[in-house]
Order: sequence, then structure tokens, then C-alpha cells
Amino acid sequence: MKKQAQAKHNSPMTTAAVIEDDKLKHLPLIAGLTFLVITWLLLNIFEHEYLYRVQELSLWLPTEVYFDERMMVPGGLMSYIACFLTQFFYYPMLGSLLFVGLLFVVQLLTRKVFDIPARWGLLTIVPVALILSCAMEAGYWIFQIKTQGYFYSMLVGFLFTLSAIRLYQISKRWVRYITVALIAAAGYPLFGFYALLALLSIVVLEATSKERNIAVALLCIAAAIATPILYYNVYEQTRFVRMFTAGMPAFEFIVRDLRTWIPYILLYLFPLVMPFIRFNRSGNHVQTKKRFMLTQGIGIGLIVFVVQLFWFRDPNFRAEIKMNHAMERLEWRKALDIAKAQKQTPTRLIVLNRNLALLKLGRAGDEMFHYLDGGEPAASPFEIRLMQVGGKMLYYHYARMNFCYRWCLEDAVEYGWKVDYMKYMVKTSIVSGEYDLAMKYINTLKKTLFYKEWAKKYEKMAKNPELIAKDREMASILPLYQFEDQLDGDNTLVEIYLLNYFAHTYSDLNTPMFDEASLMCALTLKDIQTFWNCFFRYANSHKTDRMPTHYQEAALLYGNLEKTVDISKMPFDKSVKMRFQDFMRFAQKHAVENVERDPEAKKLFYERFGNTFWYFYFFIRDVKSY
Repeated sequence: MKKQAQAKHNSPMTTAAVIEDDKLKHLPLIAGLTFLVITWLLLNIFEHEYLYRVQELSLWLPTEVYFDERMMVPGGLMSYIACFLTQFFYYPMLGSLLFVGLLFVVQLLTRKVFDIPARWGLLTIVPVALILSCAMEAGYWIFQIKTQGYFYSMLVGFLFTLSAIRLYQISKRWVRYITVALIAAAGYPLFGFYALLALLSIVVLEATSKERNIAVALLCIAAAIATPILYYNVYEQTRFVRMFTAGMPAFEFIVRDLRTWIPYILLYLFPLVMPFIRFNRSGNHVQTKKRFMLTQGIGIGLIVFVVQLFWFRDPNFRAEIKMNHAMERLEWRKALDIAKAQKQTPTRLIVLNRNLALLKLGRAGDEMFHYLDGGEPAASPFEIRLMQVGGKMLYYHYARMNFCYRWCLEDAVEYGWKVDYMKYMVKTSIVSGEYDLAMKYINTLKKTLFYKEWAKKYEKMAKNPELIAKDREMASILPLYQFEDQLDGDNTLVEIYLLNYFAHTYSDLNTPMFDEASLMCALTLKDIQTFWNCFFRYANSHKTDRMPTHYQEAALLYGNLEKTVDISKMPFDKSVKMRFQDFMRFAQKHAVENVERDPEAKKLFYERFGNTFWYFYFFIRDVKSY
């Protein structure tokens, strides 16, 4: 009977229908590398500018002061390492390669720590996928989260957890007590919560082991509870309740943010749940191809689903990040191309960035209303301020130096020092003539790994002010910096402040760019008297230039709405006058009550007049700036 069964097992039909373990030994390696290669490609194709922005909103310095500052809270070394690694996103391809490389280490350690058989190789990708989800779900959190080195912190922390567990596993029986003590006493101040997670994981490992070591398990429990309490008097800047969660991301743990926490919770549960899984290790496991392919497909599907579910993909957020990246390099045309490509209602930051780019290119008067307009709220689970996501750049390029510097300083106090803040503090100080102050931040940036050359460029300007006006970037800002720069109040309402400042600031100076900025703001405010004041100032400073189309459109409309200004002798373009007449006839034909709020009427008007000031005046209403 045995021989018959063996013969049956070895028949050609049977062997063709099964997959044995020895044929799957390389499955985890192949699956992991495939997943990570795809991840690397996706990061570089879709998140290139996002990764660059992440490193701008971080800072690492090779100084004793910086190190001491990081070590003032539990998990300080983790934060220090995370910030060090984050800076490599200065070159997104290099930084993402480093990121996926460490994810690969996580996969290898996961398989080793939990002794996962080859046929269950997809389980080794689970923590990798969760860490990736933690990093890529951030979205607008990158502007507000107080966790230093956020992008890498969970990766570095979880690597320590796995390494600590593995160190415990390879330790001799009596050495394990010392290992536990080291994880608690040394691991906690260096890696915070992730040391406690390692201790709890060891408890579960011992509880599920055939040879249970109750003494070690009890020691781990005692250490996980006592260590944060004992260290409380050491870390005076950390609240007691945060002693047990130090090193975890500093999200507000409220119901509306629960979704943000899901990948973290699943990641933390993983080492606590895995020891309960019992793998069949008796003999050589035989599995049918059909069943194997089905289980693998389901596993891959679940992993992909989780990653895409938490991967933040808001088109407006991406457009904002891309526009920031382009504008920082003075690539104004590229910024406009990004705005033009948007197919959904833009955020106010996109609109403001677009208008700034048009101003810099001298195309605002003819193209300001050729783009989608509106004020889509930021896709964020918390209240986001325009100041945080783009206000500093706007204030800088509109030459409101005190405001730019002030908000850089305030946010640095609130969220920690960033490269982005320091760069603007350098440039605003130079424009303001505060060269010693500029040198303070220049000397700091010269210590960074990738901003030394940038700092040296502005060091030359600080030491040789005559070079300022010759710089391409500065030359486009100085014409707007001709008025007393007082620090009044904006109440964080960046757009409202800029609109009112430029629309209501008068000067006898012949400053064409300032006058155009004023007229642009007057159009946005839709205030007729303010428009005429700005219109005539603009006309006076652009005597030899053609009056742009949108400014003509506004003059025609306001001249007909209110007869306060005689427009009969104004040299309007024939095409503009004919189109205005067409607009008025179309408005009479499709006249309905509250036409601006009627979706069908709005669609009809947009198809014919969507690129005019008239459409903006009547149909773009109740726009809120965030």
C-alpha cells in the first residue's frame, strides 16, 4: 500500500499539479524585490517633487548642539538618524533608493525574526507595505507634524524593534535577561516607543513558545511599564502621558484622524500577532498550483489595496507641491503649465501661485482668467492654513519681507527648524539690508550636506550688496520693495492681506510691476472704485504699452454698470468690444433669477466666456481662502 501511494504521489500528473516547498525557497526574495522595485519607480514617477519637499521641511546638522537638541526627548537617536536620512531626498532618486533599501532590510529581518516559511513569503512584505503607507499617507501633515524626521521615523523605529527581538532570540538563556535590560535602559531613550514595542513582542514570543520563560516575560512587562516612569524625571520637556508614546508620530489622536493612525496601528500589531500564527513545518508541504496561485493572488491584492488606500493622491496637493518646486527655481512657465493641467477646482494656493507666475512673466493682463478658478478646500483631516503650505513663498516674492520672516520664525518655534524656513530668512534679511542676520542663517546652512553651495551664493550677496540687484531672482522682487515694510497684522489670512495691501497702497513712483500687481488685486476684489484707482495708475506707468485684454474687459463692464467714469473715448480693442456686446446679448437671452448660482447657466456661460473677467465677476463667488 505504501509503495502504491508513493507511486501515485510521483506520477507525472500529480507532480504537475503540486508545488513543493523546495521550489519556493526564493519566493520571499523575488516578491520583496519586485515590490520594492515597483515602489521605487512609483516614487520617482509620481512623487519626485513631494520627496524633495519633504527634505526641505527637515533639517540635519553635524553639530553637537543639534545632536543634544534631538536627545532631549525619548527616541532622540531615532529622530537624529531619521533627519539624517531624510536629507538625501535632495536627490529624490538617491533618497528613494536608500528608502526602499532599508525597507528590504525590514523584509529580511521580518522573515528571520518570525521564521516565516517560503510559501508564506508574502507575509514578509506586510510590514514593508505598512511602513510605506505610513510615509505616503502624510499629505498636508508634512507642514504641521512636529515629529522630526517624520518620513523615516517609523522605518528606523521598526528596524530597531525587529533588531532588538532578533538580538534577544540569538542570546543564550541567561544572557536574555541582560538583553531585556539593555533594550529597556538603553533602547528606550534612543528609540522611545519602539523599545517598548520590542519588549511587548518578546512577551508574546515567550507566551507562544513551547519552552515558556515566564521570568523573562514578567521582566519585559515590568520594564515596559517602569522604564518610561523612571525616565520621566530625566526628560523634563516631555509630558508624562507622552512618555509611553514618545517616538510615535505627533498626530492628534482624535476620531477625525483615526484613519491616519490605521497603518501605524496595524504596523504595531504585526509583531504582536505574528507569534500566534502556527506554520506547518512537518515534512515537505505539498500545495496544488491552483490553490497556491489563488492564495498568492489574494495576498498580493490585499497588500496593493492597503498601499493604494493610504497613499495620498490628491491632485491639488500634488499640483501645489509641483508648483512650489518650479517656482523655487524661477521656472514660472512650468508653474503655469502645472496649473493649466488641473482638471478640477483648484485650491486658492494654486490660484495665487498661478497669478504670481503670470505677474513675473508679464502675462497677467491677458491670461489671468484663462485658467480654472475657485477655492477648493485643502484635502486635509485638519484645519490647514495657507500660510503653512505656501504663504512664505508668496510673501517673499511679493516683497513683504517682514511677514515672510515672521512666519518662518513662528513656525520654527512651533514645528522645529527647517531648511525651507532658513532659506527664506536668509533671502528676506538680504533684501531688508540686514546682512549680519542673513549671515547667521547662512553659516548654519553651510554646515548642511546639500545646501553649502546655496549658502555660499547668498553669502556673496550679504558681503557684497551691489550684487543683489544683478541677481535674477532679486531683480524681480526689488521693484515691489519700494515702500515702508511695516509689520502689521495679517491674521494668517495671506490672500486677503495681499489683496488689500496692493489694491490700497498708493505711490507716485513709476513702478510698472507694482502697479500691475495692484490692478490684479483690484480685479480679484471686484471693487469698482478701487479698480479705477489702480487702472489709471497702471495706464500712467504703461503709457507706451497696449492695454491688456482683461483690464479692458473690466473697464468695459464697470463703465456700463456704473457711469462714474466716461469710457466712451477709451481705445478699446475692437475684438474686446464685440465680445462684450456678445456677452450682453447672451446674458439677456439666458437671463434667469440668480444666474450666477444656476449650474446650467454657469456651464453655458463658461463654454463661451469662461476665459473673461466678466465670467469671473458674475460666477466666481463666495470663494474662501484657507
